[in-house]
Amino acid sequence: MQHHTIAILDDDHVIRLARYALSRPPEVSDEWVKSYFSPEPSNPSDIYAAGRGLHESDGISVTPVGATLDEIRQSNPSVIIFRRGVVNAELLAACPHLKLVQRIGGLTEGIDIEAARHRGIHVSCMPRMTLIYTAEHAIMMMLALAKQLVRADTQIRSGQWHRDLVIPTDSVAYNWTGYSGLSGLYGKTLGIIGLGEVGSIMAGIANGFGMKVVYFNRTQLSAYREQALGVIYAERDKLLAQSDYVSVNASNLPANRGMFNMDMFKTMKPTAFFVNTSRGKLVNEDDLYTAVTNGLIAGAGLDVHWEEPREAGDILYNLPNVIMTPHFAGGTRFGVLDELKAIFDNCRSVLSGGLPTHAK
Repeated sequence: MQHHTIAILDDDHVIRLARYALSRPPEVSDEWVKSYFSPEPSNPSDIYAAGRGLHESDGISVTPVGATLDEIRQSNPSVIIFRRGVVNAELLAACPHLKLVQRIGGLTEGIDIEAARHRGIHVSCMPRMTLIYTAEHAIMMMLALAKQLVRADTQIRSGQWHRDLVIPTDSVAYNWTGYSGLSGLYGKTLGIIGLGEVGSIMAGIANGFGMKVVYFNRTQLSAYREQALGVIYAERDKLLAQSDYVSVNASNLPANRGMFNMDMFKTMKPTAFFVNTSRGKLVNEDDLYTAVTNGLIAGAGLDVHWEEPREAGDILYNLPNVIMTPHFAGGTRFGVLDELKAIFDNCRSVLSGGLPTHAK
């Protein structure tokens, strides 16, 4: 039996699930797996089975969490799996038996593609459907806010409209709920704070709607990348001041806790909408409530929340121009497992002499 090592470079909930499926490490328990998928029922044995053919009994070992470059070099991996970080020429040179660099995600940034090609190493960047769904969800929320969708649906179902003011013509009663300020996305400006993978996907969808897309990042993209994505860089406050829709997609770092606060809401246009499908702790919800109720912004769409689940009677519940979903923009949790299964299929293929999907 030929022995292979899989080096996993970074650590987050997706990577932890991958580690569990490959090696059931002690730091990832069955209870963590059940909690991760809850309230959807899950069987940890089924998760582990997703890594079939890549277990220790198959001659595969997995590098430990936080392995250094020297430790990775000593392990002589055949496969590198990662989400974020850098796989540069130095790392590639340190792994002479490397066959596959596998990113969990579609972006190629941080990978020295040319150095990998020179060494005959396959590179695959696997698009994540959960991230595509998240970007779609954010756009959906923008449309729902522009069209006052939730409020309109509620009023139609409950029959709450001025019947004496509605005079149908040929059985047509246009806008019988009498809403004003209805709009859409075409010709509007979308401001994206944090243009990572979700933000990049969102920019492509927004361009399809005929929107102007501006973005703010800690590091500005190259001119080539900006042109490819159809985006324009703007400093944060300039982005906020010109955008009709603002989507926050920043990293969930301690430094970003409560980053969207009253100062930022005050900088937005009173006709603008705010959308968060990233992490709830990025937004000061008391300030959001004040901003919406005082007309500093037109409304908000939240898929993620400061506390999850939200408590009954929450201050945002009675605001008709705030729409909320229960942190499911990316779809079911089992979508992450489907993504990992595709990653493992690539590993099995390359280790048996085949080719990966989504090769670069």
